Amino acid sequence: MEFFEHPLIREKTVERRAYQERLVKSVLEKGNTLIVAPTALGKTIIAAVLAAHILEKGKNVLMLAPTKPLAMQHHKTFKSLLRIPKKEIVLITGSTPAKHRYLLYKKARVISATPQCIENDIKQKLIELSDIGLCVFDEAHRAVGNYSYVFIAKEYKKHAGTVLALTASPGHERERIEEVCENLGIDNIEIISEKDEDVKRYVPELRLEWLRVSLPKEFEEIRGLLKDFIRELGKQLSESGLRLRANEYFNRAKLLEMQEKVSGLINRHGKEKPMLYSLASKIAAMIKANHALLLIETQGAKALWNYMQKLHSERKQRAVSIMLNDARITKAAKLAEELVEKRMQHPKMHALFEVIKEQLAKNPESRIIVFNHYRDSVGELESMLNNLPGVRAKRFIGQAKRTDKGMSQKEQAETINEFESNKINVLVATSVAEEGLDIPACDLVVFFEPVPSEIRHIQRRGRTARLRSGRVVILITRNTKDEAFYWSARRKEKSMLAQLMRMKKGKRAKQETLAKYVG
Repeated sequence: MEFFEHPLIREKTVERRAYQERLVKSVLEKGNTLIVAPTALGKTIIAAVLAAHILEKGKNVLMLAPTKPLAMQHHKTFKSLLRIPKKEIVLITGSTPAKHRYLLYKKARVISATPQCIENDIKQKLIELSDIGLCVFDEAHRAVGNYSYVFIAKEYKKHAGTVLALTASPGHERERIEEVCENLGIDNIEIISEKDEDVKRYVPELRLEWLRVSLPKEFEEIRGLLKDFIRELGKQLSESGLRLRANEYFNRAKLLEMQEKVSGLINRHGKEKPMLYSLASKIAAMIKANHALLLIETQGAKALWNYMQKLHSERKQRAVSIMLNDARITKAAKLAEELVEKRMQHPKMHALFEVIKEQLAKNPESRIIVFNHYRDSVGELESMLNNLPGVRAKRFIGQAKRTDKGMSQKEQAETINEFESNKINVLVATSVAEEGLDIPACDLVVFFEPVPSEIRHIQRRGRTARLRSGRVVILITRNTKDEAFYWSARRKEKSMLAQLMRMKKGKRAKQETLAKYVG
């Protein structure tokens, strides 16, 4: 094996890979660059090699990551790779006191940090961006709206340093990709794929499987009641003059768009048109009923029953009272309660158990991540999985959320360590584990439900097959939102790649045209 050589890279720590050298050269020659690359192809290594070049020139490096665990991970990686005193590689997060941060910046040559801290410290003049020769934005697709990346990049542009933006998935809409590029001042786009000739040999095999189940008749009955309720409200809205087609009654995005439109009308004409308030309540009731429908289709009776109990505590809301005063909703809730008492599970639960038992039978040392979008379901899955022989499951969720205390960042870090050391072998996780979680030894990833976002789909998939072959199993309930979400993510991923290729060609054409005049 050949290793990359540089005075500031520790010997025999970075394997030479042609595609990584190609990308480093591109950034050094072309400036601010967005690199779109599948997970596990070493985006952090590229950042570390670039950091060595920048440090050699006497400038400092700022590595930004959206979460504390990811910032800690980068801090650890830079310390292991860079040949500079370890005290000059510092970690800055929300738990670092402000008075200490100022002192750390003074001695630091490499800073690994969460963006909210850096934004605050720029405003408080604790950090001097003119000292930074390279600013790395990991998970760069976040650089939209009011996210801290946008502010930091705007301030950093004043100092003419180099920007490196890293992501596996910047989004499928050209407008969003352009917004990311504009906000970060990107001049150059580089895309690498598992199919590239200089990449193929480094990509472990990833087996993608779809496991379809059917709703039992008991679930179908509840589903029918919820759909009837939604259809009736939808017809009432249509008859009131709102443009809502029958196929849009079950489209959450369309309903939210209509809700926003009606809210605007209320702000302008509410006093003269009190019927607008009734329309707003009906739209809100449809949104809530659609959520209930999604739960019975994709999660099961217990998830639906928990949601209905929550609604009872909110019954003073007009939209909730519309639901709870309807006989169909009352019956659906009663049927869900009966199924919970009978301990009837969603068929995906049995499918999940079989997949995990099969994996552990093949390799008892396997580590597995099960993704589920809902915290309530994560808790139930953790409990059920721990009843299986050989399974040591633990939940992995985000921080406090209303009545759920969640997990602190310290608890998250401890759980990851337990997973890496095989103290636990099944991580039952919400979306918090999708982004940037580096667990090389994960053998199996299960999506308990597909996600409509191509970004989240790619990130979930990327949690396995990092250093060795891996398997992804997506559980899909036939003829439900599961199927719609799965195909939506697939379509968006194809669109994303097509948009990126067009944008890359466009930027190259502009550079070549400019070169003719400059030359």
